[in-house]
Amino acid sequence: MDKAGSPLQVTATGADGDERLQVVPLIKKIRGLIKPVINQGKTPIFEADKGYDSQNLRLQILSYKIFPMISYRKIGTKVKNGIIYLDKNRWVVERAIAWLQRKFRRIATRWERKWKYWLGFLGMSLIKFWADKILRLLG
Repeated sequence: MDKAGSPLQVTATGADGDERLQVVPLIKKIRGLIKPVINQGKTPIFEADKGYDSQNLRLQILSYKIFPMISYRKIGTKVKNGIIYLDKNRWVVERAIAWLQRKFRRIATRWERKWKYWLGFLGMSLIKFWADKILRLLG
């Protein structure tokens, strides 16, 4: 549970911060979920866009036995010296965040003074997001 007593685990950082610094702490938090996959002989994949392109980050992710599927900056799908470089992709997570920001402006800009109020709005918006998806599937 977080500071607000909610089971929703959210970490917010400043807009001027480096998101790449949040990857390793996230991997450490979900290490218990990754370990059974590795024990089955499968390789978990960390997918990210070109904003996470960093040789240091790739090596850190590989040290946890996770394959970093990260697009390189300024390189499309090319084969160079036998290496296939990844193309640019728009990830599902980014579309979901864009939808939340469009439907719930309070999520995009944190106006609330207290963290627990913002978490409440975030939780409510995610519930609506998934309820809409389920209703669309059912009928």
